[in-house]
Amino acid sequence: MTISKKAEYALRAVVIMAAAPPDRPVQLQDLAETGKIPQKFLEQIMLTLKRGGLLRSKRGVGGGYHLEKPARQITVADVISLIDGGLSRLAENGEAMKEADFPGARGLNDSLEEIDSLVNIRLASLTIEKILERDEPDAMFAFGI
Repeated sequence: MTISKKAEYALRAVVIMAAAPPDRPVQLQDLAETGKIPQKFLEQIMLTLKRGGLLRSKRGVGGGYHLEKPARQITVADVISLIDGGLSRLAENGEAMKEADFPGARGLNDSLEEIDSLVNIRLASLTIEKILERDEPDAMFAFGI
């Protein structure tokens, strides 16, 4: 499974905003630089995320973007669905496959649908907060002797 570059950039932007202090808006230019995202492309992404209810913006001096919800309430599936219009579809031609007449056609289709389901369940359970936690040093190795 691959996601679009646009969805990857959107995930980068959301993760960066989640890591920022909650009382400080993130400016588009800073977000583009930090996330290595083309600014014109990022403008379109931010608009989509804002319309989808994941972000809010403030204009003017001291303006920028904030997450609309806490990072623990935003999932990878939320972001990908807004940007790409859906989630994993390995079994994209499911109807055609069901009508296919070759040995294993039904089993192949069922298997691909099962994989889609498992991937999509994981995307729906993986929050932005959990992604940020992966960057934290392991507490067991953070002690001194």
